Amino acid sequence: MNKPADAAPVVDTREQLLRIALNEFAQHGIEGVTLSRIRLLSGQSNRSAVHYHFKTKDKLVEEVVEFVNAQLDVYCKQAHAEFVRGLPEHKELVALSELIFDPFLRLFASGQTGATCIQFLSRLTWQTGEQGQRFLTRFFNPYMAVFAPTLLKMLPQYSETQLRFKIHLAVNTAIHGLADFSMVIHDKALLPLATQADGPKEMRRLFHDYVSAGLRGNTKL
Repeated sequence: MNKPADAAPVVDTREQLLRIALNEFAQHGIEGVTLSRIRLLSGQSNRSAVHYHFKTKDKLVEEVVEFVNAQLDVYCKQAHAEFVRGLPEHKELVALSELIFDPFLRLFASGQTGATCIQFLSRLTWQTGEQGQRFLTRFFNPYMAVFAPTLLKMLPQYSETQLRFKIHLAVNTAIHGLADFSMVIHDKALLPLATQADGPKEMRRLFHDYVSAGLRGNTKL
């Protein structure tokens, strides 16, 4: 008796459209991509495919943001869980800064989808204006709120408002720095760092050193 042929894998059209939109928005910006282009790249012959699943472009953008947030949230929840353990090292600014901003680095290093998510977040901070910034604030404020009281104690020279401003700058620095990481690869002077055995570890250390220095500021003032 002949065995039935293995069924072809079922492609989730909605998720396929979502991932294509993520990639296109990350590369070309939200305003630079049409729903028709997303449909064509997906191979869908139905001209209403994107509208059927997402209704409007604004709704598609929201769902892409939620998808990206979900990818990042995995690492953010791990950071929260690590923080509530109250480890002694997290009472030191550089170590705490590493814990706070490592989720961005871990998402970026998780694979192509993670790197695309970071690139999309980078564009979202400046290309969509108020809409994109509202999306980001809605996610990042609750995440950072867990760490804010400890940071205030570590950095008493800043008011709560001043520290919040510096945190916004640090988040932007982390996102944009990772999104522009290709510059490192194309800078020949940095090839020794990029290709050495412990290169990734050293670049991670330098990344966190840079971000934490921004939070600390000039302590001599």
